[in-house]
Amino acid sequence: MTDRKTQRLYDIQECAGQVKASLAKLEQQQKPGEQTGKGSKTDVLMAAKEEIQNLIKKGYTAKQIAEALHGDVFGILPKTITQLFATTKKPKRVKQTSQPSGSKKTNTAQAPASTESKAVSRPGTFTIRKDSVDL
Repeated sequence: MTDRKTQRLYDIQECAGQVKASLAKLEQQQKPGEQTGKGSKTDVLMAAKEEIQNLIKKGYTAKQIAEALHGDVFGILPKTITQLFATTKKPKRVKQTSQPSGSKKTNTAQAPASTESKAVSRPGTFTIRKDSVDL
């Protein structure tokens, strides 16, 4: 038993006219990329992106902006504003290595008994000594 959907056919002239009218209405009512309808707090802030960025350029802090919004619109954390509208990017932290992986030295020979008094100050290394008798 196969359930096939039949393709719905439209009157080209009639629907094309409706499409054109709908698109003209869209162009009159909204700017390109402008969000309308319901959304999250982030969506609301992004709709006012230009105004918030102008305030930040003038020297207002994220805390001041968040307090102004809290009193009039909704509560928002300054951290959210900073994350959305940060103008300066922090450099990425690079992991530092002590030695390149190809230049590791291996010491397979045992140290002579006379070097027991010398302490090696390099991190991650130690002096190999013979077993003591006083066990």
